[in-house]
Amino acid sequence: MKIDKEKLKKLAEKSDADLWQEILRIAKGHGYSLPETMPKHEDMERIRRAFTGAEKISLSDAAKIMNSYKKNN
Repeated sequence: MKIDKEKLKKLAEKSDADLWQEILRIAKGHGYSLPETMPKHEDMERIRRAFTGAEKISLSDAAKIMNSYKKNN
């Protein structure tokens, strides 16, 4: 999958709710099921920073965020 930096930038500019809906749509399109409830704002900000390249998140860190999120809901 090619990553379009301009599309990532536009995603990062969306509100938390809109960004989470887009993430859900993309995940579903790739066969993943995520909870409908949006993660806390701090986690959404980490996702934004990862999209813009300001923060690197490894797959294991992303899994930890999602696992933590699932346990809280």
